[in-house]
Amino acid sequence: MLGCRVLNIFRRTIISDKKVITVFGPTSQNSLQSHPSLNKRSVSFSCRSHMCGDIRSSNVGESVTIAGWIQTTRLDKFILLRDRTGLIQVYVPDSSRCKHLLNLPNESVITVTGTVRSRPQEQVNMKMETGDVEVELDGVVKVSAAKPSLPFQQNAHLLPKEDTRLQFRYLDLRRKKLQDNLKFRSDLIMNMRKFLIGEKFLDIETPTLFRRTPGGAKEFVVPSRIKNRFYSLVQSPQQFKQLLMVGGLDRYFQIARCYRDEGGKPDRQPEFTQVDLEMSFCDREDVLNLTESLLNAVWPSALNTPLRRITYQEAMTNYGVDKPDLRFGNQILHVSEIFERSGFDILEEHLDGTTNIAALVMFESNREDGGKVLKNIEKASKLQLKDHLERFNQEKLSIVSSVSIIDGEIKNSILKKCNPEIKERLRSRLCMENGIGFLVFGPESFVLPVLGRQRLLLGNELLEDLNDRPDEMLWVLDFPLFTTEEGVLESAHHPFTAPHPEDEHLFRSDPLQCRSLHYDLVLNGQEIAGGSVRIHSGSDQRFVLEEVLDEDTSELEHLLQALDSGCPPHAGIAIGLDRLTAILTKSDSIRDVIAFPKSGEGRDLMAGAPSAITGEQKLLYHLAD
Repeated sequence: MLGCRVLNIFRRTIISDKKVITVFGPTSQNSLQSHPSLNKRSVSFSCRSHMCGDIRSSNVGESVTIAGWIQTTRLDKFILLRDRTGLIQVYVPDSSRCKHLLNLPNESVITVTGTVRSRPQEQVNMKMETGDVEVELDGVVKVSAAKPSLPFQQNAHLLPKEDTRLQFRYLDLRRKKLQDNLKFRSDLIMNMRKFLIGEKFLDIETPTLFRRTPGGAKEFVVPSRIKNRFYSLVQSPQQFKQLLMVGGLDRYFQIARCYRDEGGKPDRQPEFTQVDLEMSFCDREDVLNLTESLLNAVWPSALNTPLRRITYQEAMTNYGVDKPDLRFGNQILHVSEIFERSGFDILEEHLDGTTNIAALVMFESNREDGGKVLKNIEKASKLQLKDHLERFNQEKLSIVSSVSIIDGEIKNSILKKCNPEIKERLRSRLCMENGIGFLVFGPESFVLPVLGRQRLLLGNELLEDLNDRPDEMLWVLDFPLFTTEEGVLESAHHPFTAPHPEDEHLFRSDPLQCRSLHYDLVLNGQEIAGGSVRIHSGSDQRFVLEEVLDEDTSELEHLLQALDSGCPPHAGIAIGLDRLTAILTKSDSIRDVIAFPKSGEGRDLMAGAPSAITGEQKLLYHLAD
C-alpha cells in the first residue's frame, strides 16, 4: 500500500515493522491483544482496540487501532474519522508514506493504527469530546474507498429531503441523530426485557402468518401455494396471547411485529413494533399498576406515579379528543346557555343545549398576525377533519366560526347577528383581554372533535415552549364498548374486550350504552399504549361476534372452543414502541426511530417495495390463469 506499513489483522498473520506474530487456528481475542497496538482494548471481538469517540487524554501514549468513516480531511495533514461513538482526529505526519489517505473521498472506510497524543494547546477543540487528543498515524490495516460523488454527505446543517434520505437509507443511518435514536431504542427494549423477566414474564414468540381476524383493521393478505387459500399478517398477537393464557402460560410478553393495511398515513407505518403483555388472574388495576412500574423502571427521569386518570367522557367533554394533551389547559368551554334568546334565527330554532350545543376554545395571545393564524388553523383543521365535516354537512346546525379578542373587544361573525347582550355575557365568561380561538355550534358529536383538533393546532402554534414543558402522562378509562359507524355497530377497541362490571346489565339488553374495560395510556396528546380486560366466557364472546357485530364466528372457532375449555380471567396491554421512542427522543416522526421505515405512503423507497412479481410467481401462487 504505497510503502505504508500494513497490519493485516483480519488474517492469521499480523505484520508490523517490529515482528511477525503467527497465530495458529482462528484469530483469537488473546492473540490479537498480544500485539502492542491492541493493548488496553475497549472493543471486544473486533480488529479495533478503541472506538473513535472513546479515546481520551487518559489514553495518551497508547498504541490504538481505530476504524471508521472519513468525515473530512483538512490542511493536508488531518483526517477526521467517525464511527457511531463520535469523532477522532488522525494526524498524518509529513514524513508518512500513508499520505494517500488524505486523497480518499469523504465517507471512505479506513482501519488504521497509531499512537494517541495530546493536541498542541492552540489546536484543542472544546466542541469535540475528543478535542484535546489526536491519533498520530502509524499504519494502515484496511481501506474501502467510497465513490467520489455520493447522493449526499454527512452535514448536520444541510439535511436532504426525506424521500432522498429514505431512498439511500444506508447513508442516512450514518447520521448521528438516527444512530443515537436507535441506540436509545435498543437500551429501552433491553431495560423493558430485564424488568419483565424479573417479574416472571415469559418472552414467547407467536406467528405472523395467520388468518383473517374479524372486527379489526384491514390486514395484509399473503397468497399461498394452495389455490384460493391465503394467510393474513397479524394486526397484533391478540388471539395468540389469549390462547397462551388458556394454555396456562400465565405471564407473557413479546417485542412483537404487527401489520395493518391502513393506506398512506403520515404518522403510521404498515409494519410497527409493540411491547405486548398479557397476564392471567388479574384485573384492570393490576395491568395499570404493572405498566406504571414498567415505565418507572425504564423512564429517563422519575415518573410521578400513580398517573392521573380520567374517563373517556371527561376527555371528550373537556378536550374534544380521547387522547388529550395536558401540557396546556385551555379546556373546551360549553356556552349554550349564553346564546339563549340570542335573536339569531338559526340559533333560536335549533340551539337547545341538548341536541345541539355551543362551545368554544380560546388561547390568550396578543400576536399581531392572529387573523392569519386563525385562517391557517381553520384551513388545516378542515383538511384533517374532511370526512368528519362531510358527515355533518346536512345537519340543520353546524357552524365553525373564528373568534378574536383585542383589548377586551370580541370580534366574531356570529355575535354580530346576535343581540348585544350576548357579546357581554360571553365577555364576562371569558375574562380575557387578548386572545384567539373558535366558536362551534351543532350536535355534540360534531362540535367536540372539531374543537379538539383546533385546540391542538392552536397549542402547537401559539405555545413556543410546548416541547420544553414537562411530559404529561395519563390513563383514559371507561371507553364505550361499542360505537356506531354509518349506522353499524363496531367494537370501540376490539371484539375481545370485556364489558364494565357496573354496566353488565346493559351488555345484552343495550350494548351501545355499555362501557368497557378498555384503557389507553396517553403521553403529550399521543396514545402510547392501549389494552383491556378480555372476555373469558365463550358464550359472551359468541354474543358479541354473532349478535352485536354480525360476524361469521367460523373464523374464530378455535378461540371460542378455547374459551370454553377452562379460561382464566386475563387482561393485557400493548405499548407502541415506535411512538414511545419518538416522543422520548423528541423526534419529529416515528420514521426517525426505525432503522428501515416505509414512506408516508407505505412504500420502501430504497428497495422499491411493493414491487411487481413475475408471471411464473403469479402462477405458483394461483394469481393468474
